[in-house]
Amino acid sequence: MLDLTDIPVIDNHCHSMLLHQHLDTVTYRSYFTEATAPVFAQQHVQHTVYYLWMVRHLARFLDCESTEEAVIAARQQISSDELVQRLLRAGNIKGLVLDGAYPPPEQCYSAEQLAALSGVRVVSLLRLEVLMQDLLQTCADFDEYLERYREAISNVREKGYCGFKSIVAYRAGLNIAEWSKEQARLAFQVARTEVAQRGSIQLRSKPLIDYLLHIAFASACEQRLPVQFHTGYGDSDTDMLLGNPLHLRPVLEAYQEMSVVLLHESYPYSQLGAYLAAIYPHVYFDLSYTIPFVEKLEMLAFTRQALSIAPASKLTYSSDGIYVPEMHWASALRGRAVLAQVLQEMIDADELDEQQAHDLAEFVLYKNAAQLYGV
Repeated sequence: MLDLTDIPVIDNHCHSMLLHQHLDTVTYRSYFTEATAPVFAQQHVQHTVYYLWMVRHLARFLDCESTEEAVIAARQQISSDELVQRLLRAGNIKGLVLDGAYPPPEQCYSAEQLAALSGVRVVSLLRLEVLMQDLLQTCADFDEYLERYREAISNVREKGYCGFKSIVAYRAGLNIAEWSKEQARLAFQVARTEVAQRGSIQLRSKPLIDYLLHIAFASACEQRLPVQFHTGYGDSDTDMLLGNPLHLRPVLEAYQEMSVVLLHESYPYSQLGAYLAAIYPHVYFDLSYTIPFVEKLEMLAFTRQALSIAPASKLTYSSDGIYVPEMHWASALRGRAVLAQVLQEMIDADELDEQQAHDLAEFVLYKNAAQLYGV
């Protein structure tokens, strides 16, 4: 089998980890499903292939019995700082591209803390819909709202960000439309009414979100910033039909100076996402090896599809790890192993020689993200 263990990874898409890692069993399980109903963590997560695989491998790492109970007990004996440090180092993880807007920052390690603790280079993304939502809490006038939004998305590198991230797939769908300023103003007024009535809001207004995204896209072109889009598989409130990356084609056509990264291998639309990366020079396709929580055979399938369709210079590695450092570590192990197996198949089929395969792996695991985000 092709050996890729010497290649470090830059995790192109992930979240931070909780400051307090001593978790009860049900809480721990709950982080390994996108389902929100409590019954999943209570009765079902422990019977998923991904979770069973991770518990076995984590038991080896922690040098304990290969049971969930033993793994939970063993990790409780390690400080949170040491657990994070050991797992990031064991994964040979050299860079993290962090979406720090979720989980709540006050519950998690900051980018600076993670970098100091582990020696990993950490850069951060500005999550656009959270910014839109936060500004709604304090701006009662639409023109003031737009002015503050434009200021927040300008000169973002000076503010410590390396790019934008959009979760519009969750909120309004990837079929991002053109709306007039007046239509956006009316949507803003409706949203402000909800804020006044409830005290908070989860913004889902399509006219307002789409209007603001177009402003951000123009700014991204001007600043030469990459923009990540959640695509495909996601939270239980996602309309999967509107998560199809093909909906983004008008945006891709209109903003060709904006590098676009399609997250989560657009699962289950993997072939379609890879196709977009194959025909648009500014589109990159992300291969995520923790979330979605699929098992190895499915990972092999989407990795084959990606490498068969798109240039390796357009593919990026990620975990979408969140809450616990096991996700970031397990993904690094998984990603290298899956990529190695697929590339070995291509060597055996006389599609590649071993040096070419190793070179392509470097693009996916490290080089593309280094170039995109300056890590």
